[in-house]
Amino acid sequence: YQSDAFPAEQKGRIFMANIHEHAILSDVLAKSGSGFVAKHGEELLLANNAQWVGFSMEVGPDGGLYVLDWHDADICGKEVLNGETGRIYRVMPTDNLAENWAGRFEDLNTFSDLKLVSFQTNSSDWHARRARVILQNRAGKGKIGQQAIDELQNILKSHSNIDYRLRALWSLHVTHSFAAGQLESLLLDSDEYIRSWAIQLLCEDKNPSEKAMAEFIKMAKEDKSPVVRLYLASAMQRMNEQSAWKIASELAQHKEDSEDHNVPKMIWFGLEPLVKANPKAGLELLKNTKINMISNYIARRLMDANEHALLVTYLEKNTQNLVPILEGMRDGLDERIDLKAPKNWNAVSKKLKLKKGEVAKLASLISQRFGETDATQNNLALLKNKNSSIPQRKEALNYLAAAKRVELKNELPSLFNQIPLRMDVISAIANFNEDNLGALIVSNYKTLSLVEKRRAIETLSSRPKYGWQLTQALKNQIIPKSDIPAYTARQLLRVVGSGFIEYWGPIEQEQSLEKAYIKYRNILTPAAILEANATKGEIVFQKSCGSCHKMYGNGGNIGPELTGSNRANLDYFLFNVLNPSGEIQDDYKLVVITTRDGRTYSGNVIAENDRQVSMRIVGKDVSKINKSDIQSREVMPTSLMPVGILETIQENEVLDLVKYMQTIKPKS
Repeated sequence: YQSDAFPAEQKGRIFMANIHEHAILSDVLAKSGSGFVAKHGEELLLANNAQWVGFSMEVGPDGGLYVLDWHDADICGKEVLNGETGRIYRVMPTDNLAENWAGRFEDLNTFSDLKLVSFQTNSSDWHARRARVILQNRAGKGKIGQQAIDELQNILKSHSNIDYRLRALWSLHVTHSFAAGQLESLLLDSDEYIRSWAIQLLCEDKNPSEKAMAEFIKMAKEDKSPVVRLYLASAMQRMNEQSAWKIASELAQHKEDSEDHNVPKMIWFGLEPLVKANPKAGLELLKNTKINMISNYIARRLMDANEHALLVTYLEKNTQNLVPILEGMRDGLDERIDLKAPKNWNAVSKKLKLKKGEVAKLASLISQRFGETDATQNNLALLKNKNSSIPQRKEALNYLAAAKRVELKNELPSLFNQIPLRMDVISAIANFNEDNLGALIVSNYKTLSLVEKRRAIETLSSRPKYGWQLTQALKNQIIPKSDIPAYTARQLLRVVGSGFIEYWGPIEQEQSLEKAYIKYRNILTPAAILEANATKGEIVFQKSCGSCHKMYGNGGNIGPELTGSNRANLDYFLFNVLNPSGEIQDDYKLVVITTRDGRTYSGNVIAENDRQVSMRIVGKDVSKINKSDIQSREVMPTSLMPVGILETIQENEVLDLVKYMQTIKPKS
């Protein structure tokens, strides 16, 4: 953000329109390593109109901040409801510091090339940007005056203000006015941003010169600037593989970048496809890198590509930097308990376990995922040993459950009575398909805590056998119908079939949106909401909405975060609750996966590769499903939240819920 109209302390900030808060907010930037970190600054503007939806901002010729207002009550909609009512606002400081110099408000198209060049050293950012566009247009139609080009060269070479030098650099680029070899020479410039932009511009056509590549490799090794190293890492995807390997190898030697918030990740973005294509070269880089994240990610990628033997052979002779490498191996084997270990893993594992501590622990976990012969018995013994720590026993339980070890089935009933393990035991039951385990949950349901009951409902709705037991429990009033969230009822319809409908009734109840809107508008009057109880409303939220939606840091991740939504607007609230399938963002479309062993998962796909689908499901942050286990996969056209959800709670609870939804907690 640059404006000569505002005071100097406003420079270097980011201003952004927040559509839900109907405001222009600011972040204060502080230089950190290769980039910047931001912290929340004061709000610049708070609108007094709930339909004010600012979404685009530009600095104008007067130095003012121009904000485009969409002007719409349907903030998150995909359709333009009020196409004729958009507005533009101008935000100006009380004391305008912009100088009213001659020609400030004239048509820049009438100015000479040389005059347009002069704007590159003008305090007005708008005039500098607009002048560059006009110069670019003129250059595209023919030539611009040599005198103008000479002046741009002079600014780039000699000006003391780096902002003005960069403007000249950009102007020379868009007008194709660089001298032969000039960009390569700028790689030696004293300013890190000039060097960085030279790297970017040299790689724009994905064909940097041999001279540039030679200098890139030298810079990757010797340049002291993390900004330059960030630009080099970014350029890896715009050069040939051989050159990219050389750049990556040099960048990976900078231990000082290990904690940088950009550089290691950007190196990996360029490196990942190279490791996939050339695992042996990736292993060599893993051996030599001084950045732990790089060694971790290479190890994970090699495991994911089934290059297990390559890594294990490496570990036979190399014992440096073991923890990030073993962590990468562990993560690459996640949910892959059916793999066979390389022949030499047993010897390597024994050597690693002698080191004790984190290395030994990681070696044991990898052995388990390799299906080590003793892993099942060791974990079973650990699980049954009440002197072991609860985290250790949970880890053993989850391993045995994920492996669907038959030895665990007989232990689950006794483990169910051990309260610290109960949540994990209930989840583990979903991995089996046994009448007695479903009956175990149903018969103990009334003794469970609220969170345990939620987990129990999730497990019982995961398989046809359990789903039928749950349906019978509902019919016999062992489990209250009010304990079944609407999304679970929909899943039960899939796993149980028409037998569930016979008891439950229609899942998708037909209702007139207009009648429902009028009904709840009459209930939710300002006076009635004023008398409602927000504390009770939070309980209603957690029961009816919290499994899928998060607010103030609490709740699930299946649906959108509601803390920053337009929830204080009653019309907005009713529109989205009464017509939940009206607008569904792609990230929140419901996906239903059924595996070959009969288990059903409902949630959002958050990641996918050639081998696995990662889903965020109700009750669990992430479930990874091997594609080889998938029998069917459907993307549903409807929202996870069915129509008529307000009909499942009492009117006073609706009032309390709305009161809670309209609360504003102070920012920490």
